[in-house]
Amino acid sequence: MAIPFLSIVIPAYNEETRISLTLRAVLDYLRAQEYTWEIVVVDDGSVDATSAFVNSVVDIDDRVRLERIPHGGKGWAVRHGMLAAKGELRFMCDADLAMPIPQLSRFIDPMSEGYDVVIGSREGAGARRYDESASRHLRGRIFNLVVRLLAVRRFQDTQCGFKCFRSAAAEELFASQRTTGFGFDVELLYLASKRGLRVLEMPIEWHHQKESTVRFVDAFLMLRDVIMVRLRDARGDYGK
Repeated sequence: MAIPFLSIVIPAYNEETRISLTLRAVLDYLRAQEYTWEIVVVDDGSVDATSAFVNSVVDIDDRVRLERIPHGGKGWAVRHGMLAAKGELRFMCDADLAMPIPQLSRFIDPMSEGYDVVIGSREGAGARRYDESASRHLRGRIFNLVVRLLAVRRFQDTQCGFKCFRSAAAEELFASQRTTGFGFDVELLYLASKRGLRVLEMPIEWHHQKESTVRFVDAFLMLRDVIMVRLRDARGDYGK
């Protein structure tokens, strides 16, 4: 297949209850676009019917591809998908599709202005959040404060699951990524800042999904991931 304009990478771990609706919505949107595209679903060692459903879609449309890997965490799955993708632009999309897919165009348009990475943000002027509890929002703001103190200061929301990369930026950043869990976003943005890539943070509309796979304990694991980013940099693991 010729190099597509856009690759959408969807990490999935035991997502049989949501992946069908997400894929249908994404496919309906992409089939109406004029550019070429592919969807890469990365099954992160699911033990449910996630892969079976995706394979049924692959049989219908060969622009959808399934990558099955041993379970390693969201960061590990996204890394695998981004490096397996072929698109000129590569868009990371959570399996719960908490952001309405028509907003995808807002990630693509700024690339013509020279940005290397465009990240969705649930904070700042113009962002809209729906159905999120106050406690969850508070945990997110506390984590962002820690991120600003320890890693990257300029971003209001590093953890939103919708990000777009130029192919060169994706290959550079994800090849250097070492974080396998939920804290991988911080590492990517830390590396992007360190290497002088142009990153745009863009407010989006975001709908909290009740079946979110993020657990309370993941906040502590993400804190560990942030600390590890600084330790790796101090050791010279990321180069100059």
